[in-house]
Amino acid sequence: MSYSLVTEAEFCWVLDWIGPAGTREISEHLPTSYKGAYMRLRRFDGTYVEHEEPPQRDFKWWLTDAGRAVVDEADLPPIEEVDLEEYFAGRQTSLNPNTILHEIAIYEAEWTPTSMLYDALPYAKSTIRVRLMDMHDKGVVERDDSQKTNHWRLTAAGREQLAEADDTTPHDDTKRIFEQSSL
Repeated sequence: MSYSLVTEAEFCWVLDWIGPAGTREISEHLPTSYKGAYMRLRRFDGTYVEHEEPPQRDFKWWLTDAGRAVVDEADLPPIEEVDLEEYFAGRQTSLNPNTILHEIAIYEAEWTPTSMLYDALPYAKSTIRVRLMDMHDKGVVERDDSQKTNHWRLTAAGREQLAEADDTTPHDDTKRIFEQSSL
């Protein structure tokens, strides 16, 4: 199990192969939901991707030159030779709680505002909020609600859960899709 659902390069790689394409078609080739693909496309809009809004509901998306550069720089096999189902096998399609724990752990003993987690993770705010409250109820994170926004910090149980996780470290040489673009 990996923290990365899909790297920036992998996302652009698939879109380059099938694009221009609608959001639904893109999501069918990736281990993500329609909403997840749409959120990533909107995050990349104007940098790695561009779109047009047809009269129908689904946008059409394609790569920009910057998006193609991401694919060219990545160490990915030719997509025509890859079975995408096999390539993406085992990838998680939903938010792994350890992803949130890792983001909170980056700030060590400091309190992390919820807004920083919203900015760092490509999930709906409601999804992050629900996971945080679940983890708070389980004693994995502490919550400081004395300010305008909630702030979070790992408990000893949260540090232990993160240390014992069998997930790969998110600090490998692939860029997580929810990290800031280098553009």
